Amino acid sequence: MDKLELLSEIMTQLSQGKDAKDLIDQFLKTVPSISPEEITEVAQYLDDKGVFKDPNHHQNIETRVFALIDSKMPKHDLSSFPEGHPIHSYLEENVIIKGFCDRANKLLLDDNSYRTLNSDWFLISKEFLQLDIHYLRKENQLFPYLEKRGFSHPSTVMWSIHDQIRKLAKDFSQAIKADEEEIAKAILPQLAKDAFEMTIKEEKILLPKSAKILTQEDWIDIRHGEDEIGWIIPNPPGWNPNWTHPSQLNIEGLEHKQQMSKAVPFDKDNARHHHVGRIDLEVGAITPEQINLIFRYLPFDITYVDEFDEVRYYNKGEERVFPRSPGIIGRSVDKCHPPKSVHMVVQIVESFKKGEKNQADFWINFNDKFILIQYFAVRDADGNYKGVIEVSYDGTYIRNLKGEQRLLDWE
Repeated sequence: MDKLELLSEIMTQLSQGKDAKDLIDQFLKTVPSISPEEITEVAQYLDDKGVFKDPNHHQNIETRVFALIDSKMPKHDLSSFPEGHPIHSYLEENVIIKGFCDRANKLLLDDNSYRTLNSDWFLISKEFLQLDIHYLRKENQLFPYLEKRGFSHPSTVMWSIHDQIRKLAKDFSQAIKADEEEIAKAILPQLAKDAFEMTIKEEKILLPKSAKILTQEDWIDIRHGEDEIGWIIPNPPGWNPNWTHPSQLNIEGLEHKQQMSKAVPFDKDNARHHHVGRIDLEVGAITPEQINLIFRYLPFDITYVDEFDEVRYYNKGEERVFPRSPGIIGRSVDKCHPPKSVHMVVQIVESFKKGEKNQADFWINFNDKFILIQYFAVRDADGNYKGVIEVSYDGTYIRNLKGEQRLLDWE
């Protein structure tokens, strides 16, 4: 049995609830090294075979296997990627994240630090919440391109671990705000451990594999979409080796954003009616530019998924409830949601397709806001299913309204 067969059998037995002790001992004794490509080949193969049914169970198995193979993996040199390249940004952020973990562990070593250095505990709680940005870029930009290259494994497993770390960070922050010392001290060791281990998984498996299978054009597209999500580090420079003058990157987009935020009085004398390029709609006819402007200024997020379950559109408002980036266009809808909620999305879509339901509503408290999330079935004139629209709306303002206001009040 070669090392890939051995690793495959270990993971399969663990998925069946067996301890696989003999195989693990054999692996440790006989396998001198294993590469990221070999590991991901096994993981993707088992994923495709459906060996792992439960994402949470899968996550636990991967955590155990990673501890097993960590010492067998070489550390790849990723330092050659230029500033602005997504891999460079991930590595820079990992330095910062490891710093969070190091400071957390130092606080935990001092029994009196919670009382004597309370501001440090508060600061570290705010810093760990920033992990969400790092993970969002992976989920919305990197993972879609890996899926296009046949590597869907991170979307199912690593995303689950992201969510686990996010929850720990949120629970830790809430414990600090409520001054619940025992709860905070109980959460922080696991949070620091999981966040640190994720940086190692990225540097030893995910990023080397990504560097190998993604093309330069993929990375250019990934970098272009990152601006909509952001970074933990200061905004890196634009990166596109195909452009002659990097200092002029995204000038058009910057000017457009400035124009969007600048109100210009309407000049009736010089204004012209838009006749050319109008599209006849069910009611009225407007230009593509007007359509884009209408959707941009709607005070809620819209995402459209077609009848083939592929994301085809989202509106680019200035302040979205949930981040979106161009990487999701063409992506299967079941890859665009956290693993823990995918089953609900699939259930909704299937009910819409069967004609059983036309709407599904959810409301949550998110980042101190009351968020309404609605799904609507899209059907043509004959009732044929043509997709689903997801609408997300910050309803905090409306929820807090009382009485009536019938007069204009701009004071």
